[in-house]
Amino acid sequence: MTRRPALVLALALVPEAAAAQVAEVGVGASLGYAQYLDVARQCCPPLVWAAFGSGRWRIHVDYLRSYREEEGHGNYPIDDVDGRRASVRRASLHIEPRHETSLLVSWRALERPGYSLRILFGAWRWRSRISGCGAAAGPVVRIPTPVDWPSDYVVFRQELTPEERGRCADAPHVLQHVGPLAAVVLDVPFGERFFLRAGTRLLLRTHVGIGVKF
Repeated sequence: MTRRPALVLALALVPEAAAAQVAEVGVGASLGYAQYLDVARQCCPPLVWAAFGSGRWRIHVDYLRSYREEEGHGNYPIDDVDGRRASVRRASLHIEPRHETSLLVSWRALERPGYSLRILFGAWRWRSRISGCGAAAGPVVRIPTPVDWPSDYVVFRQELTPEERGRCADAPHVLQHVGPLAAVVLDVPFGERFFLRAGTRLLLRTHVGIGVKF
């Protein structure tokens, strides 16, 4: 007879134990990503995250990778050509892959049947491999003078060769930094385990994604 109450109690606890989800993983993208404040924002570097813990406090880790490649033409004065001022527009290339990893504590600040709000704080680390180069070996050709330049200017252009592009990518300058980070995320569940997430970091960057709880 003593087995029946124990069996009833165990069956009663099964739904609660099944609902105790102790981990989550998700994927997303940063919609307004900025590597630095003085460069244009990007859309949309991929983001993956995982969280562990079943209570109000959880451990959160995430990883984001971005890639920026910019090519332009700098203007360099040269000696006079036929008594006129001259300049060469030399191609330049800037390449920067960047990796960001965060280790955060996640606090469930608010929970309602249709959503939950979490505040995250902790540390992040980023590492960039910056490469930059300018054209030096390619042919120099004359081009029409831009309409917004003085008409007596003689203008040339020099492009990067394939060999210069290869050497540019193979000679990076490494930068890295570790610092504090804070974020706010809003989770909206659909189904028993899946949820949509939207968040912001340091009020500068937004991201959206989809996650699953285990």
